[in-house]
Amino acid sequence: MKKSIKYAGIAAATLLAVAPVAAPVVSTVSETTVKAATNATYTNAADANVWLNQFADKTYATDATIPSFGLTVGNNQSLLADAVASDPLIKDAQVSTANENNTFAKATDTKITSVQVYAIDANGNVDSSAMSQSDVNTRLANRLGGGVQVQLGYSYKTSADAAAATGTKTINFKYAKAAATTSVTKAAATYTTPISVEAGSKVANTQLQSSLNVSLKDQNGKELVGNTDEVASVTPSNQYFTTLKAAEGSATEGDADVTSGTFKANTTYYQRITLKATKGSALDTYLAAQAKTADGSYTINGISYANTNNGAIVAATDGATVTFVRTINAGSTEAAGWTTTDTTGVVTTKTAHNYYTLKNDDNQTIANRALGANTPWRTDKVRTNANGEKQYRVATGEWIDADDVVYSNGNDNNSNNGSGLTDIKTVSGVATLTKAKGYFMALFNDEGKAYDNKYLGSPSAWRVDRTAKGADGKTYYRVATSEWLQAGEGVSFK
Repeated sequence: MKKSIKYAGIAAATLLAVAPVAAPVVSTVSETTVKAATNATYTNAADANVWLNQFADKTYATDATIPSFGLTVGNNQSLLADAVASDPLIKDAQVSTANENNTFAKATDTKITSVQVYAIDANGNVDSSAMSQSDVNTRLANRLGGGVQVQLGYSYKTSADAAAATGTKTINFKYAKAAATTSVTKAAATYTTPISVEAGSKVANTQLQSSLNVSLKDQNGKELVGNTDEVASVTPSNQYFTTLKAAEGSATEGDADVTSGTFKANTTYYQRITLKATKGSALDTYLAAQAKTADGSYTINGISYANTNNGAIVAATDGATVTFVRTINAGSTEAAGWTTTDTTGVVTTKTAHNYYTLKNDDNQTIANRALGANTPWRTDKVRTNANGEKQYRVATGEWIDADDVVYSNGNDNNSNNGSGLTDIKTVSGVATLTKAKGYFMALFNDEGKAYDNKYLGSPSAWRVDRTAKGADGKTYYRVATSEWLQAGEGVSFK
């Protein structure tokens, strides 16, 4: 079966503002957008509660497939209740259905009844802005963090003269805990060393969890990192050394000078990474035994613990620890610059790890963003530097190392053989889908290519801020960043 190619949204402009995590703003549609019909139907609090209470928290089993999230998030949009309820991810959290005559569920006018969507990382491992649709899908698809919170902000009127009632409903999408490991008889640790950083890059970036690529698998190949029943933490140190021996603790001197907060050019640093076992766990018991007598069943990057000074084990009453040392090579000042060229194709992540981290335009690791193993992504640019490092761009300001992917020319069935959308004009209006309920219209990207899994349900109304022409001569309406609706039967615009 052909794999669906994900499109991470390469675009310079941003249409929709994001909402603060602490207090998302619930707003109604202004008079300048969709006017209420003269025969408008108003809802009531009882119907609103029935609609909201049909959704409950969802926990996914370890082998469950998590549906894609297709809703636009943020303040500057109003969605119909039916469009929200029919989203694959939201629908998966449905535990009941609103009755057939429910006025909130049947709403067709966003001036009277509207829903807004916000995505918040359940672990708080994001900044103060709401997560994007792409963030949600990346986190859920790769089971990153503790899951995702999706908050629905709603607004409705009970009559033409009534003030709008507003509120929120939060749905938690979580992962079931991995089954407890009953025993550990072998362990294979892997981690990346050396790593390369740019001259003058921030030291703090290598102290982030996202800068790590540590794996610890038991005798069955089961990953223990990420299972808090076995591994309590994996922590990069904020201390750096000038020699490997100093980092391993066999030299009394050798602290590196990082008081400037940046790495010096043409310099090698050594940093400790500490993995701590959960107290009383099967891993804790196993490591404590290895600390006394290494039997060769524990390996670090393929080398037996009995034959290396790296990966030192220390048994402790609060949980055994393993300390690795990774090498950090800071390149030359000249190599800090990149040469970027255009490309067209697809990069597919490799399978050695569960996920692969991304870099920003400054070659800094992006926190809370990663691509899952064996997944394809469109790329439009490739860059290299004097050190020979090569990266592909998979989204605006997001790059992945060439060593982590396989590149292909990316031929697929969605191509329209055109040069993308042109003749883009700024407008202010509303596109209305007029087909019967249950009919869905495809969404297109900035190249005029149809997404594999993004649709808008009919009937519904959507704000439009741009129009464009495609290579096929048809008109397109922009309803969100990098999301366009094609004009034609079943779509009206005014």
